[in-house]
Amino acid sequence: MSDESFPNRRLTRLEVLEVLQEHFTFPGPFPLTVIARSGSDFYALLHTMLEELQGDEAFSIIERPSSKQNYSSYRIEIHVDSASTALYRKEVIAAIDGVLMML
Repeated sequence: MSDESFPNRRLTRLEVLEVLQEHFTFPGPFPLTVIARSGSDFYALLHTMLEELQGDEAFSIIERPSSKQNYSSYRIEIHVDSASTALYRKEVIAAIDGVLMML
């Protein structure tokens, strides 16, 4: 049995934007979590990308290594002006070499 509220397909870009607008206030902070292998190389790439994307806008990164320190979660908060900006920045960050998962 299929539940219409949980379609068995990827959301379209428009649907994702609608979800973002429903659950976040823009302009404002937008949280992201990135999972990647631990290491200063990835952190440096992530930080550089965020500096380029954010310009003068604020951002923060909190790194939390796994218990065996093989992987790290990077909790990011960026300030964005709209849902479309949030989605674009999420897509750019997801494309950084080394990203294993993004929430």
